[in-house]
Amino acid sequence: MRWNEMYIAATGSCFPERDDCARAVAEGRYDAQEHERNGYRSISVAGEMSAADMAVSAAGQGLARSGHTGDDIGLVLHADVHHQGQDHWTPASYIQERVTGGRAPAIEIKQGSNGGLAGLVLALSYLSAHTGQDAALVTAADKFCPPAYDRYRSDKWMVLGDGASAAVLSRRGGFARVLATAMDSDPGLEEMYRGSGFTDAPFSTGLPLDLRERKREYMDRLGLAEVALRCSVGLQNVVKEALGDAGTDIDDIARFVFPNVGRSLVQWDYLDAFGIDEERTTWEWGSGIGHAGAGDQFGGLDHLVAAGALSAGDRVVLAGSGIGFSWACAVLEIVEPPTWHQQGDA
Repeated sequence: MRWNEMYIAATGSCFPERDDCARAVAEGRYDAQEHERNGYRSISVAGEMSAADMAVSAAGQGLARSGHTGDDIGLVLHADVHHQGQDHWTPASYIQERVTGGRAPAIEIKQGSNGGLAGLVLALSYLSAHTGQDAALVTAADKFCPPAYDRYRSDKWMVLGDGASAAVLSRRGGFARVLATAMDSDPGLEEMYRGSGFTDAPFSTGLPLDLRERKREYMDRLGLAEVALRCSVGLQNVVKEALGDAGTDIDDIARFVFPNVGRSLVQWDYLDAFGIDEERTTWEWGSGIGHAGAGDQFGGLDHLVAAGALSAGDRVVLAGSGIGFSWACAVLEIVEPPTWHQQGDA
């Protein structure tokens, strides 16, 4: 879908402490061979901070940078994968009350690691349909800590990092114009992370979560080649559609922001699939963060701004996937790099 006069006014992020991966290997918390294959340097760890409070920090930063006030925000969307700090609770309302106030709809999105980009598309659609609304806030946050997760062992091909990121979308203007977005899904793959059977309460199968075993059973039945092909098709569908609607070619894209999955998965799913070099991506940053659920794309874009890596006229692709399975892509054009970090706002 092509968008007219829709912008990202600002981004924000909160990635607290770092756990050194080499130290995790030396202490027996991380497999040495997986460390070599995944290529992570460090992983973001939240400590005592809740996922929802990280989202508040990232959202507050984004709103302060955006030129908007809380009164301008007509929609608040919050994407997450895991526990946000309390059970039977609405974190989107918590974030709204502490950042924007007001009475706009505040909605939680459960779209796995695709939640941030799904929120972007939904927020743009909402602003397009509600012409009296000037801006929307989209946040993403997660904290993958014990006892629910062993961040180094619960899943394969990636290590789970804690953190939050945010984007303020605007009809008035911003540092990046949203040219086009695309979404796709293949619900036939949802069992990969569900496994067999259901439970009556959270974590009834034991802790920490063993996502590897769920995937192993599924792969053994369906076959790795079939799963890999379908995942590749979904991702390529959204990138091709978004680029086409934006009227641009992949060779014209200055930077790519992909999920912070392990280096081998980045190579197979993204670099080889699209014929691009690692230097055009945010992997160097991501290898120091880990896979932060739905927040990798906004966080990566925020990093590119902080690093002074974007120039007026640059086109940027944000893309990724989420369990379920779903995929999304957004093509941006930099209007003018913002001056937040030049002014000491880091």
